[in-house]
Amino acid sequence: MCLCTILLLSFLSLKTHTFDIQGGLMTFRPVKRHSDGTITVSFHYKESYRGQCAHQLSWDCESGGCGQVTVFEVTDADKDVSDRHLWCQSGGRILRRLSSDKLFTLRDTGCCWVSNLNNAINWTFVTTVDMGKRSDTYNLNKSPVMTMVPTIRMPQNCFTTLPLLSHDPDGDKVRCRFNQANECGNNSCHQHPNFTLNETLCTLQMNNSTSIGVHIFKMVVEDYPTQSITLSYKDGNSSVRNPLDPSISNSSLVPLSQLPLHFAVEIGSPLATCVSGVVRPQFLFPTPAHGDVYYAALGQALILTLRAQATHSQIYDFQLSGPYNMTKKSFQNDSDGIAQVHVTWTPQESDIFQHVPVCFTAETRDSQSEMRCIVVIIERYTLLSVDANISCMDNTISITLRKDSMKGVEASQLYLKDPTCTLTSNGTHIMATVSFSSCGTKLEDAGDHIIFKNEINSVKEASVITRRNLVKIPFSCRYSKQADITANFRNHKSDYVFTETGFGSFSFSFEFYTDNTFHSRINPSSYPVEVKLLDKIHMGIRAQSSLSNIELFVESCKATPDDDPNNALYYDIIKNGCSMDETLVVSSGEKTEFMLEMQAFKFSGDFEEVYISCSVIMCDADSSHSRCAQGCVSNSMQRSKRELPVQTHKHVITQGPLRLQRRHTVVSDTSSSDNQSSNTGTLVFAGLFIAMVLVLVGVMFYYRQQSRPLDRTHLLSSF
Repeated sequence: MCLCTILLLSFLSLKTHTFDIQGGLMTFRPVKRHSDGTITVSFHYKESYRGQCAHQLSWDCESGGCGQVTVFEVTDADKDVSDRHLWCQSGGRILRRLSSDKLFTLRDTGCCWVSNLNNAINWTFVTTVDMGKRSDTYNLNKSPVMTMVPTIRMPQNCFTTLPLLSHDPDGDKVRCRFNQANECGNNSCHQHPNFTLNETLCTLQMNNSTSIGVHIFKMVVEDYPTQSITLSYKDGNSSVRNPLDPSISNSSLVPLSQLPLHFAVEIGSPLATCVSGVVRPQFLFPTPAHGDVYYAALGQALILTLRAQATHSQIYDFQLSGPYNMTKKSFQNDSDGIAQVHVTWTPQESDIFQHVPVCFTAETRDSQSEMRCIVVIIERYTLLSVDANISCMDNTISITLRKDSMKGVEASQLYLKDPTCTLTSNGTHIMATVSFSSCGTKLEDAGDHIIFKNEINSVKEASVITRRNLVKIPFSCRYSKQADITANFRNHKSDYVFTETGFGSFSFSFEFYTDNTFHSRINPSSYPVEVKLLDKIHMGIRAQSSLSNIELFVESCKATPDDDPNNALYYDIIKNGCSMDETLVVSSGEKTEFMLEMQAFKFSGDFEEVYISCSVIMCDADSSHSRCAQGCVSNSMQRSKRELPVQTHKHVITQGPLRLQRRHTVVSDTSSSDNQSSNTGTLVFAGLFIAMVLVLVGVMFYYRQQSRPLDRTHLLSSF
């Protein structure tokens, strides 16, 4: 009895002692469903402090059946070893054995936040869990995985974007949002007017100069299914979860889980320059890119290299937020301002099949690099090495795999980052060729180099079981920034190269031309292409393949104000193979060519550029059942399903930008009063004439609108 009293008093003393907390978060995953119907769930959390580390969080049950705690362990993960003691982060793991699979809530509250400008004192973290069985995966829901470095620092004069990790093991859609008023207890939610949160991308953008000091952010991370699903419970009841719809209020949209993500952002003094790599550290190759996914085998060391440069500052450390037993080794700092450290981690049995988040930054005394986060997926068995040959060309990447190193794997089971791009094969090898702008190839700025990255994956089976090994083969090409490769890539899009089973490697070129002969293309160095409104623009698409009897079909083309073909603001030029623009003229030519011209336009509002994106298909010219043979169809439901032997997948290709020529005003140097009087009279007359014309145009426009349905041309401007 006396010993219990001493332990209780020690615990209360710890809870009442104040520490300068800088943030906290929690994630979870189900571990095992036992034969007696109980469920073991593993919770992972982080708590960050300035100065001394602390272990304050205990996560009490607030509501529902929270089960029995079977394991509760916590340890320090990373701390600032300099004399400033800017950070210390602890990581904890809790195992709970649940007798109920219904919704429950864990909660922790305490004091005190690090000194801040928001007058935040007490902190409250809430985690909501639902263990109903999903109708789409037949498994229990896994929460999004996330972590944060313990200290975020931004210079006052550098408008910085903070990308938060938003990875979900189930493939759900993740949303990051600020706490609502009813979720903040007695404190405000501390939303900031100078910061913008993109909820679906989970990025926090500093837009304007804000006060120097520490700002507190209280956020909630949620996951939503990509389609409507049902959660089934042991008592026979069920509930429905719908996809994320931003138009629905938070109170009406129920997520699969809710996680706390609270952190502090310290706004520091202005820097002499905001250019990365000078005062602020810039990551260099081979540092992982933000959002990369790595694989590790149980019991085998995973080694990552973090490398950064700051030519006018000294990098003294790298912040690291990952699993508790992840370590930093062999820190080096040379005279060129380049620092490097090796990060090592060996997954244990408790890590099996986990998606483990890792975030890191490079640190100087006055600044901090961007925060990058990756995910490490743990497999039980050793990852097989593959005999691969990669060729890096001026505009393309080719990969060749030896079949004898991939036994039991066929080319038809493999696809690239963009799943519409499959691979092809011969008797001994599996092959693919892609361009820098096709098949999901991504550009990564690695500081002193530019890297183009893609990966090969195996086909995901929809059935409950699988008898195939999973394949994941990342590949990349690295180019020095001194090379010419980047000059044209950022504006003009080079040929799009794809590989598909049955068609091998083929390409599409998309160019703007000087006139309607389509003989002289506009030089790539001239991009962006300057045009005047209502001028004719000439575009041509050509398909190239080693197959002789093919034809090209352009199913759709649309304009967007940027090079994102999925932009919500768009204008249809061709849809379902049918012309949608009244100025469009298509020129006949070879079966592998599609030439068109139309009048130039711009999007209404503050948009100066236009990109054109087209969905293209290549078909067997002799097939009467292909999409190419159908031509224009008014109803998209009438289109035939794709048949592998006669046509390729649809591929989207983009070209641009077209940029509106700026109008120039000529001002005369003549200053005589006679000329001024004459000019004034001329301007008055011109103004009256223009006003009369506008009135007439307005009347004509009104009657015209009464006789035709509303279309999307209100997005465009020709004035």
